[in-house]
Amino acid sequence: MSKFLNAGIASLVLLASGAAMAGDLPMRKGALPPAPVLPELYSWTGFYVGGQIGYSWASDKTSFVALNGALAGVAFDYNTDGVVGGGHAGFNYQMGGFVIGVEGDVEAVDAKGGFNSALGIGRVSRDWQASIRGRLGFALDRFMIYGTGGGAFTEYNYRLSNPATGLSETAQTQRGGWTAGGGLSYAFSNNLIGGVEYRYTDYGRFSRFARSAFLGLGTEQETTTHAVRTSLSYKF
Repeated sequence: MSKFLNAGIASLVLLASGAAMAGDLPMRKGALPPAPVLPELYSWTGFYVGGQIGYSWASDKTSFVALNGALAGVAFDYNTDGVVGGGHAGFNYQMGGFVIGVEGDVEAVDAKGGFNSALGIGRVSRDWQASIRGRLGFALDRFMIYGTGGGAFTEYNYRLSNPATGLSETAQTQRGGWTAGGGLSYAFSNNLIGGVEYRYTDYGRFSRFARSAFLGLGTEQETTTHAVRTSLSYKF
């Protein structure tokens, strides 16, 4: 019995030493190394706030209108180009490569223009504008291209003078319209995002009637703008 027991113990010792030696042997030629751990892709999901600055090319048209709504036959075209800048805030949600979101912004505007004629003198300006928009983008890790569109809002400041009577009047008119465009964003870090964006905005056509300077007449206003902006955002 002791011979069999000794033989069994010796066999176990040999097996254990063989396994230890096999563990120290170099990897066989042609065997694949362990796969490296891949870095995680950037996630666009989250709230963000930031600022933007840019330039707007605006085309304005003011037409004189009779009280019955018919055009009086006199119209003036002029530009109200200027710098735009302000702040924005939004939220993105990423689903695979697609990113959906909503964004709002408020901007100061340096948009001034007008006309001079024997019929009248007009000055039109806008000091601020805002928008609320949806966004749909496609992300490639830290790079995203997107389209955006929604509602736009602004306020017109008027000053009209009648050379014939010497009368003048001022007025303010708030107006809504629509805006659409697209842009590119890049995440410099997990929190810092830079971007560039183009948008077209149309505030439509609307009329207002004079109170004193041009009794019996009114003005019909049309405004469209093209704007390019750069932005910097912080994502939480």
